[in-house]
Amino acid sequence: AVHVSDIVEYWARFGRDEATGHWTHPDDRAVLAGQHSFNLDYPTCPYLGPVTSAKVVILGANGGYSPNETPDEFSDADAFERYLGRIRDPENADWSNVSPYYDRVNYGPLVYRGDAVWINASPYRSPRISAEPDNQRLIRLLPTSDFIRRWLIDVVVPLAARGERLVVVKRPGLWRLPLEVRTAVGLIVDPAPISPQLTSGPWQAVQDFLAGQGPASGAHPLGPQEAAVQ
Repeated sequence: AVHVSDIVEYWARFGRDEATGHWTHPDDRAVLAGQHSFNLDYPTCPYLGPVTSAKVVILGANGGYSPNETPDEFSDADAFERYLGRIRDPENADWSNVSPYYDRVNYGPLVYRGDAVWINASPYRSPRISAEPDNQRLIRLLPTSDFIRRWLIDVVVPLAARGERLVVVKRPGLWRLPLEVRTAVGLIVDPAPISPQLTSGPWQAVQDFLAGQGPASGAHPLGPQEAAVQ
């Protein structure tokens, strides 16, 4: 049986590769020997937020990298340990200062409070994936990306169907979700993938969902058969 905590157990194997000094998941090391421009100098993680309990699941692109901000986030050994601690125990972690990036986006407070989790199609860091074709290609080959995608489809999508999660697909291109998943109950695709903010439709659906109005029915126009069932 698959469990929502599988992603935490899987990512517990992430660490620093002694041979290269790179922070990678062991399953990815062979593929990451290929051509790409990901920055592997710092720890990273596919999830930001309490991944097993957060009610809102936002699907993003990949880990961010800024030559100015990222080194500041990992200014000392304690910062590395804090980050690794969040990876290993996301439910008891303090997510309130995870990255300055989240101070600038409308869903940042939801991550800080534990209402939302941001999940990347790939954790590996780069400045701007939309302008990095080698990195986009590599994401399709990474075993960890395959794992994250299967976890989403096998575990999270059924929770969304039962009204226990709302999934906002922010970067559909990198997730390559089948049509029946993209249009499933409890999933909503943000129409502006490149915008850093959640746009007004998805944002309202998130607010309504968290206010306890059940799954965002407006996010999924009913087909004739479903309308008949209702």
